[in-house]
Amino acid sequence: YGDIARKLMKRIGKKEFEVVTPFYLIEHLVKWHNITLKEKIEEFYLKESTKLLSNEDVDVKIEEIGVDDKALITDLKSHDVKEEDAFIVMVTSIFNLDYLITFNRIHLKNKKETINEVLKKYGLKTIRIAGPEEV
Repeated sequence: YGDIARKLMKRIGKKEFEVVTPFYLIEHLVKWHNITLKEKIEEFYLKESTKLLSNEDVDVKIEEIGVDDKALITDLKSHDVKEEDAFIVMVTSIFNLDYLITFNRIHLKNKKETINEVLKKYGLKTIRIAGPEEV
């Protein structure tokens, strides 16, 4: 999977894609125990993100749309979606992003139908969840 990830990262570096990153994701990296990997991921997002969404950007969008973000995240968690993944799913939907690219096939990609059903239940746009090999 490493070769596929490196290819995608090179394509991102060539600006083939826009990368939108919620700052929450970078804040979440603090919890990681693998310091080397954490630092590489943090550096990648800070360097390659076309747009970094502040927590305030997300809060404003949530208020604008009128979605109950806490209930939505709780609902996604009840379907075994980790809290940080649920947040990223919500951000992908409310900001109308083209794809949520995930390297973790188990937590998101294999649950995309369920995730989209929950999003629809809250009146939100469904999202496309893809692995790096699909873009």
